[in-house]
Amino acid sequence: MRSRAAQEDQFARLAHHYDALMASVPYGLWAEYVSNLAALAGRPIAPGSKLLDLATGTGSVALEFAQRGCEVTGIDLSAPMIRKARQKARSLGLSAPFICRDLADFQLPPEFDHAVCLYDSLNYITDPARLKRAFANIRHALKDDGVLIFDVNTVHALEAELFTQESRPDAEIVYRWKSRYDRGARISMIRMDFEVTATGETFSVTHRQRGYTDAELRSYMLRAGFGEITSYDAYRVIAPGPQSDRAFYVAKPGGGAAPTPAT
Repeated sequence: MRSRAAQEDQFARLAHHYDALMASVPYGLWAEYVSNLAALAGRPIAPGSKLLDLATGTGSVALEFAQRGCEVTGIDLSAPMIRKARQKARSLGLSAPFICRDLADFQLPPEFDHAVCLYDSLNYITDPARLKRAFANIRHALKDDGVLIFDVNTVHALEAELFTQESRPDAEIVYRWKSRYDRGARISMIRMDFEVTATGETFSVTHRQRGYTDAELRSYMLRAGFGEITSYDAYRVIAPGPQSDRAFYVAKPGGGAAPTPAT
């Protein structure tokens, strides 16, 4: 669910409740898995590493790495989510900067050792041209020996309507999600209904994700200047299969200069 990587802010309405909704997510284990993938790529994430957290949301992953000694910058399209991230950083006494930017429209100097983009964030970029620009911008922000690590919901996951789910009835925020996948467009429309148990407040949002094939993602990354790309079945170190619902990618810059970022 986590990403603000689209032209419109699909998370503004959720920002106030986002951390409660994501309370069960083991961010520390996610950071460990990402660190393992970085080490396998020969680019360990160590104290002092400069790390760019893309579609950072309320900053949970960014702050996890900041607490491990990394110099972290977070980027997110949603201004309400960025405000939450800044509040959390202040409460922890951390100085990690959080910037409100669209992934398809940002420019940072090539100073980062690692870039991460987690929790199916890139699926929210439903226009392939914008995803290509996002990859170019990320490549430009990385050092030549840097590494990009991200995950996506697979086409299989969207086809199987895995977004159709609901919470326990006694949850702090009760939710019911219903997805509808358009195989022709490869777009999943997810109607999300919420009820805040303590107040009785109800609200609904609609999210959209696009399914990208492995071949498409690799071609976009190669075009953006990445040269060595490895994929993994989520949370393991084996290649994804036809039934994989989430895949992680690790990409290193290839030869030649980084492309000019989008403006």
